[in-house]
Amino acid sequence: MNQIGNPTESIDFLREVFRKYYFENKYFPYLYSIEKREFGYRKFDSLVVRHLSFKNAGELVAELIRNVPLDVYYSNAYYGLPSNPINEKQWEGADLIFDIDIKDLNIPCFQDHSYYICNLCGFVNSDQKVCINCNKGKTLDISIPCKKCFIAIKKEAAKLLDFLCSDLGIKETFIEIFFSGNAGFHFHVNDPNIRNLDSNSRSNVTDYIIGNGFMCESIGVRKSRNGFMIKLPKGGIMTGWRKKIASNLGINQKSELKLKHIVETSGGYEGFRNEINKITKKFGVHIDGPVTNDIHRIFRLPGSINGKSGLIKTKCDDLESFNPTNDACMLSDSEVCINLKTSLKINLKNNNFRLDNTLEKVPSYVAVYLICKGLATINKNN
Repeated sequence: MNQIGNPTESIDFLREVFRKYYFENKYFPYLYSIEKREFGYRKFDSLVVRHLSFKNAGELVAELIRNVPLDVYYSNAYYGLPSNPINEKQWEGADLIFDIDIKDLNIPCFQDHSYYICNLCGFVNSDQKVCINCNKGKTLDISIPCKKCFIAIKKEAAKLLDFLCSDLGIKETFIEIFFSGNAGFHFHVNDPNIRNLDSNSRSNVTDYIIGNGFMCESIGVRKSRNGFMIKLPKGGIMTGWRKKIASNLGINQKSELKLKHIVETSGGYEGFRNEINKITKKFGVHIDGPVTNDIHRIFRLPGSINGKSGLIKTKCDDLESFNPTNDACMLSDSEVCINLKTSLKINLKNNNFRLDNTLEKVPSYVAVYLICKGLATINKNN
């Protein structure tokens, strides 16, 4: 789990809640071609089990109820023999997947709701140093995203959707967007026409979306003996990255003189290249490249519990109206007692909780969230 040193009672409590959820939610509506997927899961002791396969959702649910994992994963790839070793699975293609996370956005408020938890004793420290309680463990940075965080990550997700549809020409019907269950969004692109892309091709897609490697020449600025020259591309500059940069510079296909002036005031070719890098950094999407590039990735299963929060990986049909801390909070309302490690404020299921006491009675979904975050333990004596 996020925190090592959680009492056995807390893990037993989580396992009981997780088992109940999987027993009552026997269907995974966004899981298709199940017989061709590799499955895996992370146990509560952090051990990972991989190379599992199931013929149907019933077999999968039976496994989850029997073993009650902390996290559940399935492959973006389709295999002829999914339970075989990686080199013997008979790869048949893979969905294109994307992962964007709040922590990668460098939002100013992020540190205001971060907690530093010892990886050995679970003590909540005031900063990222050696634990002041045991003097041995290192602190892990755990965050409870706020409303501003979710607004920012939804804007980032909207940017990614625009890249996929407008720039890459992928039909929106092939794109499924999911809240990850913790602090980000996952995109699943199941377009059969791109299923056979190899890792290098996916890496090119990643670079394009991030904005890596955009050249001044692409927008008509070329290096020359006299410094630079302007020659706008015949294909125009009002599509894709060219359009994004041109719009930011305030130019169009007939703006050669204006572009020349911009390059001159930027300090010539090299100065203009630095300006281009700033623009691509601004308009590019903060995706996790290795996730997209990997054609054998096991990715969090839609509809499963995220062990970092107790929230569910949930389908998002409308980014603007989606409320992660409400729409993905699907566990029980029954009240339990917890031992809180620090005072804090959170909002779940549209309810505000201000927790100041060491011992608090809270709904189960709050208890699960805080235990998964390492900020509380279950109290079975009350």
